[in-house]
Amino acid sequence: MDEYAVAGPTGEHFAPPRGRLPALWLEVGARRFPIVDLDRDSCLIDASPTAALRGNAAIFDGEEQLAQCLIMVAAPEGRGQRLIFKRRTEVRAMPAVDFEF
Repeated sequence: MDEYAVAGPTGEHFAPPRGRLPALWLEVGARRFPIVDLDRDSCLIDASPTAALRGNAAIFDGEEQLAQCLIMVAAPEGRGQRLIFKRRTEVRAMPAVDFEF
């Protein structure tokens, strides 16, 4: 089994396609999906078109969280799903500055 094999929505294991981005994952609840394509407004994940994905999600590069987002399914694309971001907030090392003196 591939070291990057993940559990699909029905529990089956599969290896992400060769074209996926090296260590980018979308985490929705307790499930993780490899990201194949990522842009400012959407992402393409390797997930069954029957997987019901919406709501809060997080984007990870390996174990480092990059962003929090609110997702919605846009359209199935082959074996994967295109998700659009209703909101996407980058994770920062420092808290936001509320005001300045």
